[in-house]
Amino acid sequence: MLEVVVISILSILITGIFDEWMIQYRPNPFEELQNLGEPSEEEKQQVKKEAEQYLKERYGEEFYVDNLHYIWQTDRWSMRGHLKNEEGWDFWVSKARGQFKDAYFTHRISRDAEEEIKPQIEEAFDSLINWDTSVGVADEIKDQYAKSIPSYQELREKTKRYKQTITIALATSLTEKNQEQEFEEVYRLVSYLNQNNIRADMVIFYYDPSIKEKGIKKVDFTRSGYYQEYLTGLLEINDVSKVKTAKDIGKYLK
Repeated sequence: MLEVVVISILSILITGIFDEWMIQYRPNPFEELQNLGEPSEEEKQQVKKEAEQYLKERYGEEFYVDNLHYIWQTDRWSMRGHLKNEEGWDFWVSKARGQFKDAYFTHRISRDAEEEIKPQIEEAFDSLINWDTSVGVADEIKDQYAKSIPSYQELREKTKRYKQTITIALATSLTEKNQEQEFEEVYRLVSYLNQNNIRADMVIFYYDPSIKEKGIKKVDFTRSGYYQEYLTGLLEINDVSKVKTAKDIGKYLK
C-alpha cells in the first residue's frame, strides 16, 4: 500500500514538472513569426543605403538615416532622416512596397513657419502653455520644388496649395466675462496671418490655470482627451481668412 502511495506522489510530481517545462519551453507562434520577419543586419544596412541614396537624388543634399524599424505585419520600414551637418531636428522616412516616402519638405517648411509666427504668438497670448504648427503641402508642389526648396514666404508667393495648422494651449479659464478680451488676443494673431496671406486653420484650448499646479508644463496635442477635466473652452477656426473682426471669433467657440 505504501509503495502505491509513493508511486502516485512521484507520478504527480513528475507530471507537474513536465507541465511546467512545457509551459516554459513551448514555442510561441507569435514570437516565431516575429523572428522570421526580423531582418538581418545586412538587410538593414541595405535599406539604410537605399534610403540615403533616395534622399540625395530627390533633394540634391547629403543625408543619413538611423533608428530603422521593420514592421513585419505590413512589410514596411520606418526610420529617421537627418540632413548632414545640421543637427537638432529630424524627419520620418518610410519604405513600403518598394517605394520610399519622407517628410523632409514639410518639416523644412514647417520650421520656417514656426520661426515666423513664434514672436506673434508669444506677444499675443499672456497665458501661453505651449503651441505647435505644421504646414501641409500638395504632393505635386513638393515634387516640383524638391531640388530647390523655397522658404515658407517664397512658397506662399508661388502657390496656394498648402495649409498651415496652428494649435495653442492656454492656461486661462474662458468665461463670458473675459471672452471679449481673449478673442481680441486671438484676433491679433489672425490679423497677422491674413495680412501676410497665410492660409491657415487654428485650434485653441483654454484650460483652467490649475493645470499648471498639477505639474503639466506641456500639453500633448495628440492626447488632448487626457486633459479634458481642465478644459474650459475650445476654438476651432477652419479658415482664418473668413475672420474679419474680433467679434467673428465667437462663432468658432465649441
